Amino acid sequence: TRAQTLSPTESPFVLFSYGESLYTDPNLGIQISDGLTAKLIARARSRVTFANGGQSSSVYHMYMDGAGITTLPDGGYVYVSNSEDDSGKAGVHGLYFNKDGEITNYKTLLSGTTWNCGGGLSPWNTWVSCEEHDRGQCWQVEPDPNKPNHNAPQVTLLGGNGGNYESVAVDNTYTDKPVFFTTEDNSSGELRRFEADGNGWDALHVGGQTTYLQFLDGNRFQWTTSLSAGRNSAANYYPNSEGIAYHNSTLYFVSKVTKRLYILNLTDKTYTSERTGSSWVGQGAFNSQPDQIIGNDMDKRKFIYFTEDGGKGPGVHVRDRQGRYYTMVRGVPGGRYSGDETVGIAFSPDRKKFYFGFQDAGVLMEVTRND
Repeated sequence: TRAQTLSPTESPFVLFSYGESLYTDPNLGIQISDGLTAKLIARARSRVTFANGGQSSSVYHMYMDGAGITTLPDGGYVYVSNSEDDSGKAGVHGLYFNKDGEITNYKTLLSGTTWNCGGGLSPWNTWVSCEEHDRGQCWQVEPDPNKPNHNAPQVTLLGGNGGNYESVAVDNTYTDKPVFFTTEDNSSGELRRFEADGNGWDALHVGGQTTYLQFLDGNRFQWTTSLSAGRNSAANYYPNSEGIAYHNSTLYFVSKVTKRLYILNLTDKTYTSERTGSSWVGQGAFNSQPDQIIGNDMDKRKFIYFTEDGGKGPGVHVRDRQGRYYTMVRGVPGGRYSGDETVGIAFSPDRKKFYFGFQDAGVLMEVTRND
């Protein structure tokens, strides 16, 4: 018998506590928090079915990975998803929804790239997609078909001379000088800080200044212009950094090697760290490598969502403001997703729908609250 679903909160943006009880959906092969329901909405190598009964002209992409959601002027939105394929077969694709959350279109937004892993959203509603190979770059993609750059994705300045780039977060406190943070999945992959000279598409392609994260003694850090100092710091403290998120003068990022979450206070330049999943509540477990992260309801509960790479039941896990971890959804341990990784976490603009996938299995799911 399922546990009773908690009553609705005051706002649809505030979700109940996850993971107190999980139930199994045998059709999808997942265990999911009570009060939530999931459904399959896209499968790699298969055409996407639209709300009007039609189908996409091309099949859904393979090796889905990092994702984000951008809004459209008519109230619809785009689930923008990377493909982590190899040898110029990767790219970015858009799954288009109307204002009622129904699928209306699917199309390619960037092609000819390699190992597009993570990325991030810009303050001007574009997607930045990061390639993860030795000469990888970070591409800006415009999902809105009515914008001038829709058919002209462009390499940004975020990646410098190239690298195994992973994810992007942005501090838009000062809109005339947004600050972008980029992680690199490399044993000495420096965390990059790019201070743009303006706001809008061109701000990622002209001007700006890049510095690098350097950890110091006493849990302090600084931003240095020395690339070698940044790389040495990464090798010693945060090798193979992955997901990253920003909120209210605080930067969060993870290292898959150390399995730690790093929390940087950008105001006083101090930091703390903790092992992901170290303080556990309810059912589930978070024992494998942390990967992508996103924030939600950060002003109140400070929920941070994590994907997981590997393990018998990879899942999507949540950390609250007290540092407690919960499982939102996971593959049935030892089941069809054993050894896979969860990817593509994103919320619809109204926060009533949540999207995630399993990369190797090539399935994308939509999660909704039962109330």
